[in-house]
Amino acid sequence: MAKVALGSAREIRANWSKNVEFAPTQVVHPRSEREIVHHIARATAHGIGIRAMGAGHSFSAIAKPEGALLTLDHYRGLVHLDSDTGEVTLRAGTRLWEIGPTLAQHDRALEVMGDIDRQSIAGAVSTGTHGTGGRFTGVSGLVTGLKIVLANGDAVWADREHNVKLFEAARLGLGALGIIVEVRLRTVPLYKLHRREYSAPLEETAARFLETSMEQDHQEFFFVPSGRRAVVRELNHVPAESSNRGMGRVRTSIESEVVGNGALALANRLVQAVPATKRPLSSAVSALMPAGEAVHFPYRLFVASRRTRFRECEMAIPASRFGEAFEALTRALEGSTRSLIFPLEVRRAAADDVWLSTASERDTVYVAAHNPLHAKDDDYLHLVHDTLAEFEGRPHWGKMHWLRETELRELYPNFEQFVSVRDELDPDRLFSTPYLDSLLGG
Repeated sequence: MAKVALGSAREIRANWSKNVEFAPTQVVHPRSEREIVHHIARATAHGIGIRAMGAGHSFSAIAKPEGALLTLDHYRGLVHLDSDTGEVTLRAGTRLWEIGPTLAQHDRALEVMGDIDRQSIAGAVSTGTHGTGGRFTGVSGLVTGLKIVLANGDAVWADREHNVKLFEAARLGLGALGIIVEVRLRTVPLYKLHRREYSAPLEETAARFLETSMEQDHQEFFFVPSGRRAVVRELNHVPAESSNRGMGRVRTSIESEVVGNGALALANRLVQAVPATKRPLSSAVSALMPAGEAVHFPYRLFVASRRTRFRECEMAIPASRFGEAFEALTRALEGSTRSLIFPLEVRRAAADDVWLSTASERDTVYVAAHNPLHAKDDDYLHLVHDTLAEFEGRPHWGKMHWLRETELRELYPNFEQFVSVRDELDPDRLFSTPYLDSLLGG
């Protein structure tokens, strides 16, 4: 095999939220499948581990390398769009923000997206990125096939008819099985979204969420700890021919960037300095959170700007237990002395059949808590995490959590099957790290 130069197109020393620092022995930036195979063979020959990284947007140490770090920055773009099935095949490094415009050129769209679009498609699939909608799964549920390079250097295609066990495991594989090089996704005919945001009483919003989140295509709500109001966001599919409308670029910038991100950053610094301002500032921030209506393509309206950097913990609980879990959480937040007013986010997803999906075999509600970058500790995230863990909470794989193999094994009905596939495909743990072993076992 011809030697491949290593190069360093970007310095990678930490993830987006800067809570996980990296010290890889080398960083490689392959531009082809052949180069990916080469770097795996080289890592094997030198007896070092290798991890793939997409955009580095995970808040956990899931992508943290102990040996070589392989990025997919230069392995992006459309491979094929099947005009008969509508399925799209993408190179693994393709960013989510690139997919929507590409599909729109072919009158297609993804049926659901998360509210952040900076990730790579392989990273989103591997960590369980999801959006909201009682009738929709996460991104892994859209996967109909994938190509993955295994520890032995074989590039293998897997779907529901070929290498079925590998397919079931790798469509949310945590990077533990190999390096994904291509992903095939289900798409739908192009549509637009009508987005509506409004303020409502928090207690009423939460009490009706299981009902209303099935009436809307996509619904979520936000609330500030100790606040009494919620900001509800509803997105419904409308014909692609619908006229674009919305708040306008200037107003959008003011409300999202200045009022949303800017107000949150300023308010949290004030509360950190003067804890007594927590309650009045909570009410003020709730009132200032963006609201209004807009119509546009889904890749424009599913996502939200994230200028204020933060750390995040998100727990997935059975929808059937949401009422009691929400009551316990708000009671815990009310009794806490922690000074923080970053909004919590509540979303919904349908049950799926992905082995390590947080919605595997159960209708799911997600509760996400955010901690600003300047916060001195993560006690607040621990509070949310520990409270919701009592209600069969499954942690988002790409976000901060404190559960390990013993607890995780009890939460996933197909955990043993996944571990079995991992043992078969990577017995020498080429793709493993101490963090990954703490989740799956050594």
